[in-house]
Amino acid sequence: MTGNYREAKAGIRAPEAQPGPLRREELRGLLLQMRRTIRAYGITPDQLFGPDLSDLVRFRDPETGKTWNGLGRLPNWIRGKDRDRYRVG
Repeated sequence: MTGNYREAKAGIRAPEAQPGPLRREELRGLLLQMRRTIRAYGITPDQLFGPDLSDLVRFRDPETGKTWNGLGRLPNWIRGKDRDRYRVG
């Protein structure tokens, strides 16, 4: 098999130029190269993907101490109230 996935995908119509195997082969090499580079530079998951927003507290109920990160269902303790009153920071 010669060429690469992008060439095969771009329209090479030869029966032996199947994008599936070419793509898997190129991805394997690309992922290996990325892992080596990440390890060599000591890149952390936070640097690569950003912080986990689900851990970030954006709202806090001063009466109960319950928190909400602003993602998912709206908790009952903040429903129908001014959110700015409960905003952290």
